[in-house]
Amino acid sequence: MKIEALLFDLGKVLINFNFEPGIQALHSCCSISRDQLEEILWDENWIRRYERGEISTKEFHAYLCETADLKLELPQFCETWSSVFVPGLMISEGLLEALKQRYPLILVSNTNELHVEFIRANYRVLDYFDHHVFSCEVRSLKPEPEIFEHAIAAARRPPEALFFTDDLEENIVAARKLGIHAHQFVSESRLIESLQEAGVELGDFVHR
Repeated sequence: MKIEALLFDLGKVLINFNFEPGIQALHSCCSISRDQLEEILWDENWIRRYERGEISTKEFHAYLCETADLKLELPQFCETWSSVFVPGLMISEGLLEALKQRYPLILVSNTNELHVEFIRANYRVLDYFDHHVFSCEVRSLKPEPEIFEHAIAAARRPPEALFFTDDLEENIVAARKLGIHAHQFVSESRLIESLQEAGVELGDFVHR
């Protein structure tokens, strides 16, 4: 079936991020070890609930203050936890412009409300997308099928008519199980090859 809409992951595909500076800054405001902080910070019960939108940034901050002895007010925490994003894009705007002229673009991202607000305020890349499917808004995380079902509904196309790219293999596997054409993102050049192999039209776009 011909590809009729394109789905993109956000982090490590469109926008790069590095948690190291943020974790260092948080650790400097704690009285526990770095290992203890990371164990608390990445506790799956809490971080997954946060990215599902089941708890707010305020509640996640309160959890860190209580459990990790974090001595940082909420506004400063928000600033620190949003410092993980690297300026610029991982793929060219020219490619996004070429694709947008021909296909609906849908963003499918596991992220929390704070990072959604930060990206909306600081990156114009979201403007290229017709629909934004954020885990914290649809209450489901990749690789769960429910978040893909939201994206399929937004695209208004059958799964077989969709192309999806994500940097994580588990998400690629999950998308393929639903019948979506899926490519594991490594670089823009590899993505372009995969798009062309799937019959996606790039118009006059030339990769440099």
